[in-house]
Amino acid sequence: MRKITVIIALFILLPLWAAETGRYHSRGNAFEITVGGGYSSLGYKVNNVADQLASKTSGSYSLQAHIGYNWFFCEYAGLAVGADIQHYGQKATLNGLLTWSGVTDTDGEKYDHLLNLNNWTEQQNYWAVEIPVSFVFSFPVVQDKLYITAQVGGKYGIPLSAKYAGSGALTHSGYYAPWGLTLADKPNHGFYTEQGFNPQGTLTKKNYWTVFAKVGVAIPLVEHLDLLVQGYFNYALTAIGQSGSNVALGFRNDRPGQEEAHYFMQNYTDLSNTSVITGSFKPWSAGLEIGIRYTIPTKKTNKYPCRCLNNYWM
Repeated sequence: MRKITVIIALFILLPLWAAETGRYHSRGNAFEITVGGGYSSLGYKVNNVADQLASKTSGSYSLQAHIGYNWFFCEYAGLAVGADIQHYGQKATLNGLLTWSGVTDTDGEKYDHLLNLNNWTEQQNYWAVEIPVSFVFSFPVVQDKLYITAQVGGKYGIPLSAKYAGSGALTHSGYYAPWGLTLADKPNHGFYTEQGFNPQGTLTKKNYWTVFAKVGVAIPLVEHLDLLVQGYFNYALTAIGQSGSNVALGFRNDRPGQEEAHYFMQNYTDLSNTSVITGSFKPWSAGLEIGIRYTIPTKKTNKYPCRCLNNYWM
């Protein structure tokens, strides 16, 4: 969080310093459209269950589309509003052994059911609409040829879609303690390797708040039209969905009929509803976007002084 605060402070102070040197040029109010992509994460961690699992998490691709309007209240700085389509994702990979003790098999015998996970993965994906409000800055490096651009502000997010998908190999076996016997490769008794199990479903979703920053360049193409190339960073302050509960990781579906007691694959509980995941689903993303900015033609005026900070805030 300290690094994020420093970055945001730099985005604000750099344009203000440049304003005092008198290098700003009036760009005018403008519409902009950008698309981009990069890397994202949902921010949670995976807790190894009783040291039986070797687990890891990895981020996912990030996509972002933006449309906005910039209102410059002075020659170099203004306010921006708009709407974004945003994607966040993450993947958890599990390897190891899970054990359920005291299970009854099809013959009424008690045994321990063993489930070996071989690269079991679950991918989570969130798509959301985000409403950004920010300060926007633009100042020339080479007059009328190259401009530095920056934005810093916050966004309110509304998830549209939240889904998960699982895949990998699962091997079922049974250990019978009275005989010191482990049974495997007996499908009729529920001991088999399942390689075609691909559960899919929906995740919980919540409205959330993020802070964001952008920095890049604007290159004038023709009069009133610029090419935008910007790096972006989004960081959620509140959770986009539920994570973590007291439910144990597993695939077990208890049934009243003894003859069906060994069918463990009927119901799959996504990882966000289990004790395997720790931490909140507070996503972040970073990437690069490209687009255009159209400056609305207006008559030149001295209405906005270059050193407007002295007039408004100092």
